[in-house]
Amino acid sequence: MSSGDAPLEAVGVEKIGSKPKSKEFYPFAYSLIDSTKDHYCWTCLGETVELTCDQCKVARFCSKQCQVSGAFDHKYECGAIQKCADLNTDERMLIRIIGRYKDILDGNDKKIDGFYTNRESGRTVMQIWEHCADMKKDEHAMNVFKKIYDRVKQFGDKNYLVDEEVAFQLHSRNFINRHSISNVDYLREIGKGLYLDLCRYDHSCRPNAIYSCNGTVAKLRALHDSVDLENVETTHYTYIELPPCKIQRRHMLKETWYFECHCERCEDPEDNWLTAVICPVCISKSEFHKTVKLHGPEAYANPQTLEIVCDRCNNTLEREYIFLALDGMRTIRKTIESAEDVSTEPVELLKIYQGALMSYERVLPMSNAYFCQLIAAMIPLISRVSMTKKERLVASLDLHFKCEPFVRYVYRYAHPSKAMHFLQMGQLHLELHNDKDAARYLIEAHRIMDYLFGADHFLSKQTKGFMDHALSSLMQFQRSFVNVLEKAPEAKKALEERLLTKEEKKALKDAEKNKKKRNNKKNKKHAETNKKTIDDDLGDLPELVADL
Repeated sequence: MSSGDAPLEAVGVEKIGSKPKSKEFYPFAYSLIDSTKDHYCWTCLGETVELTCDQCKVARFCSKQCQVSGAFDHKYECGAIQKCADLNTDERMLIRIIGRYKDILDGNDKKIDGFYTNRESGRTVMQIWEHCADMKKDEHAMNVFKKIYDRVKQFGDKNYLVDEEVAFQLHSRNFINRHSISNVDYLREIGKGLYLDLCRYDHSCRPNAIYSCNGTVAKLRALHDSVDLENVETTHYTYIELPPCKIQRRHMLKETWYFECHCERCEDPEDNWLTAVICPVCISKSEFHKTVKLHGPEAYANPQTLEIVCDRCNNTLEREYIFLALDGMRTIRKTIESAEDVSTEPVELLKIYQGALMSYERVLPMSNAYFCQLIAAMIPLISRVSMTKKERLVASLDLHFKCEPFVRYVYRYAHPSKAMHFLQMGQLHLELHNDKDAARYLIEAHRIMDYLFGADHFLSKQTKGFMDHALSSLMQFQRSFVNVLEKAPEAKKALEERLLTKEEKKALKDAEKNKKKRNNKKNKKHAETNKKTIDDDLGDLPELVADL
């Protein structure tokens, strides 16, 4: 990393505490997304499905019990699905919300046993936040609603319909407040849920909590001990992905949630390092280069002229260079977006990404958010490209290593995304037989997983398995080290080197160099002393000759 990336490097292993905190929330309504509706139970969201609804032939259930208990929700949509089997997630979700809302409005909730079982909430659906006025000004948002409502009106049960304005009020609240539902392993989105109490908590781009799901139950989890989950003013989770820079994040939030974010991270000047560039003068002189901010008031040496100056070499960045950097960021974003839209072979896609990487690696530092997004897009492609196993492992590890400071900066405290990154790095080190490095990353990953999810969670167990393997290999290696300590100096040296990190090896090498220099200096001084003694002796020679 360059000197200008120091703010990212400063975020190392953070203290998270030892007392995990969590709070459970239940959904007002929920629905599986289109890609998972055939593979998960429509009631408990379990992965085992054995039964199908006799009426619509689409809804799936894991057991008779789930089929019976799920009838409360499925009755709203079953008739509509019979008329139109390809109702999408948004349409099925709105049908469920309207149906449940109307049952409560008509007092049917008090007549139906189990209506509120695992569905309790401290608020009504109309009490949660909405942006109806903003959505009505948004032509795209209104077109989306009209398409959904037209289909709901066309295929929905007439007993569970409301007029368009009420439907819009419910739709607005759903779109603004709904949450993704992940599978139990926290690895994949399987559905959408509207949690009336969970949406009381505000967004932050530097969250101190996350939520995960176990079936339909959402669990808000503190990322460190000092978080008070009961305090909705100080507890925040994120609505969006965290890697994008401030400009990207604010755009996403404004576009979907209609507000401009002024959270702790968005107001932090340090976040402007994520759109910094490399000083062209510094990098031309040495490998040690300085990154220069392009955004934020502190970026300008002269606010009147808007000059951007490197504070290391005092070079004023040319406008053409700044435009090149900005164009690079835009190009990277468009390259990734277009690649996601078009079906391209992994080999070709990797070449495109590598081309972009090479084009801008002397302009954008590794701390740059766009640069890291490009690297992140390359990582999954490595496994799909033809190369030897070792080449694949080394290439993947190199990309993970480049992203590490960025990951530590973006994902604070016990964030699971950070743990997943370290888990992958640990696995790669393990396969390359770098046991010490593997253990280091896996210990940190397990610490986070265990804190967040508990020892019995799939991810905690998986990480612990890899960690134990790394530690076991390391201990075996250390025992081997002890056994050969006195027997084979060469083997001892090889073992020592394997147990040392790169930094330790460098320090050892530097120490040996310094020792050699000291010895040379000592020998030189000794030689000079001997020479002086000889010269002194020779100086007495004429007198000795005269005496003779």
